[in-house]
Amino acid sequence: MADKQFIIRLNGLEVGNHLYEFKVTDSFFETRDYSDIQGANVKVSVELLKQNSVINLTFTISGTLHVLCDRCVKPYDVEIDSVEKMHLRFGDPDEPHAEDVFVLPHGENELDISSPLFEFITLALPARLVPCEEDKNFKCDFETLNKLNDISVDEPEQKPENTTWDKLKNINFNNN
Repeated sequence: MADKQFIIRLNGLEVGNHLYEFKVTDSFFETRDYSDIQGANVKVSVELLKQNSVINLTFTISGTLHVLCDRCVKPYDVEIDSVEKMHLRFGDPDEPHAEDVFVLPHGENELDISSPLFEFITLALPARLVPCEEDKNFKCDFETLNKLNDISVDEPEQKPENTTWDKLKNINFNNN
């Protein structure tokens, strides 16, 4: 699904540097499945260097993402600041190519950067979203945490009776 706001027109683009500015807000993440990001206020600068057969993109990403604590699911904001690069060339996407180069079909007139932008922003998040370990002012929501712990009480595993493995263990190999 292409978001028209994040499309760069390639036809008529002269060889050289071009700068694009984008604003990523809550609506960008609302349409994406499996996103841990609840909201955003992110500024993205894309420097596009067009050469005869290659396009190099440098994404400078900075701003705030609204996420949930991994421990107590309390919402909070996390600052991100990231620089990512992307290399494109025109050709046949089915032909072998370097792993870090994306191939655009010949004659492609537009470049939709919404998918790579989503990936870059998601990868800019810390691996663990537990702010109480880093910020003394952030207090976990212990009420929610206690409720979650009550729900996930470890109950003793009940072993099903007469499983296939139990039957196999009882096979007797008599050679009589």
